[in-house]
Parts: sequence; C-alpha cells; structure tokens
Amino acid sequence: MKLTTATLVSVPITFRIALARILYSHHIFVQLAHEGVTGTGEGVLYRAKPHEAAVLVAGQVQPALQQMTELPKLEDWREQLRAWAVTSPAVAYALDTAWWDIQARRLDKPLAAVLGAVSRLQLPVTEQLFIHDDAELARKLAQITGRGTTHIKLKIGSNLAEDIALVQRVRRQVGPDVELRVDANHAYRWPAAAPLYRQLAGLGVRAFEEPLSTRDWAGLAALRRELGVPVILDESILSLSDLQEAIAAQAIDLLNVKLTRIGGITLAQEYIDLCRRHGVGVLVGCTEDLGIGTAAILHCAAALPGCDSMEGLGPERLGFDVVQPAWRIENGHLALPDGAGLGVELLPAWQDHLPPAVRRFDLTRPSPALRLFSESARLRQRLENGRVRLLRRLRG
Repeated sequence: MKLTTATLVSVPITFRIALARILYSHHIFVQLAHEGVTGTGEGVLYRAKPHEAAVLVAGQVQPALQQMTELPKLEDWREQLRAWAVTSPAVAYALDTAWWDIQARRLDKPLAAVLGAVSRLQLPVTEQLFIHDDAELARKLAQITGRGTTHIKLKIGSNLAEDIALVQRVRRQVGPDVELRVDANHAYRWPAAAPLYRQLAGLGVRAFEEPLSTRDWAGLAALRRELGVPVILDESILSLSDLQEAIAAQAIDLLNVKLTRIGGITLAQEYIDLCRRHGVGVLVGCTEDLGIGTAAILHCAAALPGCDSMEGLGPERLGFDVVQPAWRIENGHLALPDGAGLGVELLPAWQDHLPPAVRRFDLTRPSPALRLFSESARLRQRLENGRVRLLRRLRG
C-alpha cells in the first residue's frame, strides 16, 4: 500500500465559541493506492500542530505503509492507527478513511454498506450556529432555514443573560418546530448554571452539549437528574477511559463522535460499541470537514442504528469545497452519494480550487516554512483565546 499524496490545507476562519475564537481550520488530505485502487481521506487537526503531523507522516506513516504489501487485516490496521493517533488523531482519521474507501471500492459497494446495514439513504442535518452579532445571526438563520433544516446546534457561553436572550431570538425566528440544542463548550459550572439551563429547557431546548466545565461528572449527573434534559458529551471524551468514567457517573446521555478527534471510523467503533452496551446514544459530529470528511461522516452515520442526524456541513461554513459531486442540503437532509466507496472524488487539480488565502504544504516533506507557520499559527491562536477569556471575565 502506497501513500501517494499527503497535503495540509490551512483555512483562515473566525468562528467564535464560548472560550475561544477559532482562527484556523487545518485539513489533511491523503490518498492511498493499492493494486490500482485509490482511496482518499481527510482529517481536521485537533490540538496537534501541523508540523507534528508532517513529522508523523514522513517519519512513521510512509515507512510503515511501504512495508504493507497487502491490505492489512482490520485488527492489525486498528493497532497501527492507535499508534499514529497518539501523535495526531487527524492523520489517523484521514488514513483510515482512505483505507475504508479502498476496501469499499474493491467490493464495488458504498462505504455505508461495508460498515453495516444501511439504516437510511438520507439523514437530517444538524447545522451549527456560532456566536454572532444580531445582524449576522439573522442572516445565518435565514440561510439555514432556507435549506429546510429543522435541527440546529447553537453555540452559547457568553454569559447567562446573553445566552437566554440569544436562544429567545433564535426561537422567535425559527418557530416552534425546529429542534434546538445548545453547546456551551465547558463555559459554565454547576450549580451556578442551574438557572440558565432551567430557563433554556423552558424554551424548548432539546439537549445540552458540553454544558459544564471539563470532567465535572458529578455536576453533569446532577444536571441530568434535576432537569431531565439529555446531556451530550464531545470534547470531554478524549479516550475510552473518559467515556467509561462518564458512563459510570451517569453523566452522559449521548456521545458526539468526532472521527477526527478519535482517530477515524475503525477506532470510533470501540466507542460506539461501549455506548451500545450501556444504553448511551450516539451521533456523528463534524469538525469543519470538507467534502471527503463529510462523506465519511455521512456513511458512518447512515450505517449506525438509531443515529437520528449528522452534523454538518463543513463546506457551507467554510464557503468552498474540493470534491465532486458537490454536497447540497435539500429539505434539511444530505443524501448518500451513488457509487462505490465514499461516492465522491477530489476535483481534478483540486488544489487549484482553493481560495487565495488558504495555505498549502506537502506533509511528506517537513519543511522550515511549515514549522514556522505551525508555531506562528499556534501562538496567534493562544493569544486570541486569552483575549476572548479576558473579555468574557470582564463582561461577567
């Protein structure tokens, strides 16, 4: 099996959440080839620096793949992914998607059919709304509802009064039939946040995602008991042991599986199996994935019994894509694409379709330019996060 391409695409963004303003979305695109079949994968970096991903690809991934004269069996592949995911789950995710794409194309089946019984051919999309000023919020809501979307995840965490006013504004604009859930990204503590979540429940919010500070299992359990609103955990769960602790503490109703944070479909299956054994629901989330990652998420969700929606759509939020056919939300749903594997392909000369502000680097050759960019991007992000936290404290 050969790694034919590994490219970093860094997209400048300004997405505001409770305790940060995200400035970059770093995407890794890879292609693997085996016996004339090519598979494609995408991962979005979480925590690991871009230069670290390049060192991993050049120093460990390429040599390991060169030793694989046959497609590895699933158990062997899982152990290899586990080792790579220690440094960069996003690299592991991209490689894993490409591996599954090859497997499905060799069988001439859609990826969802290879992963399991396809539960549906299209899924409702839960669209995310970041923290905006009033005018931008109204414009974004109009776009979302114009696509027929009936599931919205709303980022909160400014302060209690502003969050309540925000949900009230959104509810007035979208009406009573749109399902709302909120994501506080750890902005609040228990029991001080009890009045906020009690009022949000009264406004018809259907679920609270990451409502409290990290690993406050006791607070999350108390929130579930007192308010009876499902709690979704996402970035609190960085390992299987985290998930086991949350389940044991009765602190979780649903797990938002982010493939790029866990390390791909193969490793995510362990989390999904653990959830099933303990009656915890599962949904499949999006971390600004472009078209290849969107395909992986959709196929995974379509093969997952009981998954009632998927998060997306990264290309809509970033304003561009690099795949064909193009993704479109119609009547609030995304349909599984026709064809084998992922069902989508990178555009010919796809790198020429990137916006001018996007930076691009070859991950197979770590360079001083990539290291400099990686360190400067990390510093800018840390300074911006500090500024956002300071402003939040000053505003109360």
